[in-house]
Amino acid sequence: MTGVALLGLGRAGSFHLASIRSLPGVRLARVYDVDRARAEKVAAETGCVAAASDAEAIGADDVDAVVIATPTQTHHGYVVAALEAGVPVLSEKPLGVDLDEIDQCFSLARDRGLPLLVAFQRRFDPSFAAAAAAVHAGEVGELQFIRSVSRDNPVPSIDYIKTSNGIFHDCIVHDFDLLCWIARETPEEVFAFGSNFLPDVKAIGDLDTVVVALRFASGLLASIDISRKSVYGYDQRLEVFGSRGMVQSENRPQTMAVRSGEDGISAPPIDYSFPTRYRDAYRLELECFLDCVRGGREVPITHEQVRAVHRLANAAEQSFREGRPVRVEPSPK
Repeated sequence: MTGVALLGLGRAGSFHLASIRSLPGVRLARVYDVDRARAEKVAAETGCVAAASDAEAIGADDVDAVVIATPTQTHHGYVVAALEAGVPVLSEKPLGVDLDEIDQCFSLARDRGLPLLVAFQRRFDPSFAAAAAAVHAGEVGELQFIRSVSRDNPVPSIDYIKTSNGIFHDCIVHDFDLLCWIARETPEEVFAFGSNFLPDVKAIGDLDTVVVALRFASGLLASIDISRKSVYGYDQRLEVFGSRGMVQSENRPQTMAVRSGEDGISAPPIDYSFPTRYRDAYRLELECFLDCVRGGREVPITHEQVRAVHRLANAAEQSFREGRPVRVEPSPK
């Protein structure tokens, strides 16, 4: 049994908690949250220990790995603490607020010989993974255009958005990772447009609706459109077009029952929100991490890939603020 400490029991932590509880061969050893009552409640429900501090959770003798799902600005400190204690880490993105913090985390992991997996969970979603496999097998031929659609439901709380590091680093970074992974190439130029339709989001200086255009050195073009509010459900789609055809990942309906009648055709709704849409992805992501911890595979998301998507998010934000395309130079790393 692999003993896991889970730091953070909020939105993301609840997904990881469900994954830990669903898999064989893994045991929840410690939980930690700044809300002590929440941690004690989860500990009572799961039979683990509610740690009084992050250091206690990380340093416990029965902890073999740490999952970090705390608020955005705290990730770097917890990742560093775990790696310095000699414990493998699965962390929600971002690892840090800048490249120096990201580099420090990966440098520590490399020096200590420890797995460090950043939670870009879309790579583990069965539909997106199947689309990527088709592309990588050459089934769509030479890549010409990729489109990623990400529309949230329900709107995250303003308290969350305030600490999320902005829509480019909180949301669109997932689309950047997905596109670069599928294309096996990093864009060389980005152009971003943004708007506000939600007054509360505008009031805190963030955006709720964004379109990003990307150009790759190979000639491949891509687009991302994203919204914080989708009234019809959690809309997550991908389309990859090439010289031999196209592969798509569509939304998943709650059932396959479609009704046809005099008033037309009605289909069931798509997934309501994040927890159901990515339930399988989170479980498969944790399985991958545990395989890495046990020495069964290499970490599939590399230092260079994490750096690249962070730089793309910076470039897209710069493009929006300056109202012009921004060239993304090759990474110095």
